[in-house]
Order: sequence, then C-alpha cells, then structure tokens
Amino acid sequence: MGRREELEKELEIAQDRLDNAPKDTPKEVLDAWRKEYDSVSFELNNLYDDYETQSE
Repeated sequence: MGRREELEKELEIAQDRLDNAPKDTPKEVLDAWRKEYDSVSFELNNLYDDYETQSE
C-alpha cells in the first residue's frame, strides 16, 4: 500500500470517528480529532506522487 492509500484510509477513519462521536464526547477530544483530521487532510492534499513526474 502506498502512502496515498494509507492517508486516504486514515482520513476515512478520522472522518468516521468525528461523524459518529458520542454526544458526551469531551470538547478537548473532539478538538484533537479535528486537528488530526486536518493534519491528515493537509498531508494528503499536498502529497507529491513520484509517478506523476515520471510520466511527463
């Protein structure tokens, strides 16, 4: 599995955790989960694929 696939899976897990968080989840935990989601999303959006430059 490549890095892109790993990040996509991590992003899916993070999104699912936020979407299905219990109503009594502490705000600090939700904030930490949002930061994790944002971090993974940022890394995925800025991922540079070597194969893209090889085909040019």
